[in-house]
Amino acid sequence: MQRHNGNPTADDLAAEGYIGAVRNVSFDVHQGEILIIMGLSGSGKSTIIRCITRLNDPTAGEVEYEGRDLLKVTPQELIDIRRHKMGMVFQSFGLLPHRTVLSNVAFPLEVQNLDQLEREKRAMEMIELVGLGGRENYFPRELSGGQQQRVGIARSLAVEPDIWFLDEPFSALDPLIRAEMQDEFIRLQQMLKKTIVFI
Repeated sequence: MQRHNGNPTADDLAAEGYIGAVRNVSFDVHQGEILIIMGLSGSGKSTIIRCITRLNDPTAGEVEYEGRDLLKVTPQELIDIRRHKMGMVFQSFGLLPHRTVLSNVAFPLEVQNLDQLEREKRAMEMIELVGLGGRENYFPRELSGGQQQRVGIARSLAVEPDIWFLDEPFSALDPLIRAEMQDEFIRLQQMLKKTIVFI
């Protein structure tokens, strides 16, 4: 795609065997802002987040974060940015079924090689923050869908990310739980003042 100077036409994409999932997207998100991306199913909303975080590599353009183009950082730099600067919550909770709530929330801190006492302390703070105090020794199968989503939220916040990506985090929940989680999200944003990209 580089030979098209970062601006392939629909015919160029088709000739290369690609489908143009997201084209000509440009936006800025400033510290403390919430950017909400809305659209129909299949319109590329999740692809945008996956491109920003480089879970999918864009075929053209730039993804700038703190003055650096994320498409040009080394694999290790990208890992470090994801581990220390980004928190992500997806539609599926992605909890590890063999780990307790405490262990699930502490997992990203374990990946950062934080000492066990420190990671468990911070994990407990996040568990309390999302209203799951007293359930830290439960396994995911022992929790409701809303509680599992709270664990996912606590886990994503445990690394104290600068930017928080939420990809339809409440879509798998029933309407009553979804309303409760949306209220919880607003409460957390008012407390933490995170920069958020919300699908």
